Amino acid sequence: MSYASELSKVGLRIYAYLIESDMPRGVREIARALDIPVSSVYYHLKRLEELGLIGRSGDGYVVTKIIALEGFMLLGRRLIPRLTIYSLFFLGVFLGEIYLVAPTGVITPDRLIALVSCLLAFLIFLVEGLNARIRLRTP
Repeated sequence: MSYASELSKVGLRIYAYLIESDMPRGVREIARALDIPVSSVYYHLKRLEELGLIGRSGDGYVVTKIIALEGFMLLGRRLIPRLTIYSLFFLGVFLGEIYLVAPTGVITPDRLIALVSCLLAFLIFLVEGLNARIRLRTP
């Protein structure tokens, strides 16, 4: 069963918020943090609970089962967009090219293409990764 396909965008936002929370969160607290009506939060929490992804704790709701969210990696309790990781790869290649050019100061056409390509790839992946992160937090 693909849990992510069973959830709406609001349900995924609530689930992601609970994953990154370091303590149980109540319905009103979730509603305030995500700017969602309390009634909607309550509905989606019930749905998440029915799927077995969250459970009630003494003070609120906590994640009981971690599922893969498309386009994100979980590092500790932080959801990191995969595109951001890709951007770091291209930043590393760009810095490597700079390191190779620095001793001589000579930029050949192929080095220039590599530098420009890596820098553009880094910026594109970074911006798209940050946009994915923002979409997860905003309605």
